[in-house]
Amino acid sequence: MDSPNRRTLPSSEGRKAATQARILDAAARLFSTRGYERTSISAIATQARVSRAAVFWHFGTKAGLFEETGRRLLGPFIEEMRSSLSHLPARKRIFELLEVYESFVSSYREPILSFVRWALESPQAWATLQAPLFALHDGFMQDIRETLEELLGDRAEAERLAAVLTATLDGTLLLDVLEHGEANRQLRREGLRRLVERVLAESLKE
Repeated sequence: MDSPNRRTLPSSEGRKAATQARILDAAARLFSTRGYERTSISAIATQARVSRAAVFWHFGTKAGLFEETGRRLLGPFIEEMRSSLSHLPARKRIFELLEVYESFVSSYREPILSFVRWALESPQAWATLQAPLFALHDGFMQDIRETLEELLGDRAEAERLAAVLTATLDGTLLLDVLEHGEANRQLRREGLRRLVERVLAESLKE
């Protein structure tokens, strides 16, 4: 039987996870405020209360840590989107996908602004972020395409419409992040829903 002291000691996996979480928290704060180029591994280690060697041991390189920081910011949204919409009928799902996208922009405004700033200031930062960002983008477009295909019964048409709708959402995302006017934001959201309703109505008549 284990002694009380043995039962209260954290496992090696628990200590590892806690250390990684501290490093990622510190990295997110420093990357957000200083940018990629001006954030050093030494500064991250100091704020996370670990050695530089520990940072390298857990994440390999500064670029690897940066990419994992981005994944950690986006991960909860990806999981929420995947789990919360799959059971809905296709017509309701397409509009719920718009809601999820808009909720993402509202909830992750500061991280998105950081991503845009990082991409503009550092080619290396942008190269590192491309994989998780495009994975999120492509996964979202796939969900829209599959939903449209379920509604229309035409894969080629669904692909075309999904590409156009996703591109429109991308533009809306940037405007929503960079612009503070709520009236214009609401106008774009209502217009997008009208557009989807008309496209569906026309496509289903053919």
